[in-house]
Amino acid sequence: MTNRTEQRNTEEMLRPSAWLMRASSDVSHLLATEAVADTGLDPTTLDLLLRLRLAPGRRLRGVDLCEQLHKSPSHVSRVIDRAEAAGLARREPDPNDRRAHLIAATPAGESATDEYLPHLEDVLQRVMFDTLSSDEIETLISLLSKVSHAARSEMSSN
Repeated sequence: MTNRTEQRNTEEMLRPSAWLMRASSDVSHLLATEAVADTGLDPTTLDLLLRLRLAPGRRLRGVDLCEQLHKSPSHVSRVIDRAEAAGLARREPDPNDRRAHLIAATPAGESATDEYLPHLEDVLQRVMFDTLSSDEIETLISLLSKVSHAARSEMSSN
């Protein structure tokens, strides 16, 4: 009897995380096939450009990009190198730290982001805003924010 109770509890625990991972995977796949593919750029470069667009002053330090992208410094450096080589981003000296650089989008990077946004918005409109009510979207944001905060707290305590 104990095994059955433990198994049921395990299933109850796994169900929400399975749906969270599935939704994330499904939306990521849809974005990659419908929105990202139209740009000719890779998803990580577009993610970098979007994060720069949303950053204060439209610039971020490499360490901040590592944290946001959940990637190692060497991985993020390679992404920035590729974006720089493509003329989409540039490194600028950080006025507050001589050892550091700020990453900013170039005009071509801004243009690439401008071209991507309508494709991104179209997918998000169909998948989220045509599917969920405004109240459901706010609830989803609230719940995902709580889960994200708990995960970040766990990561910082380890």
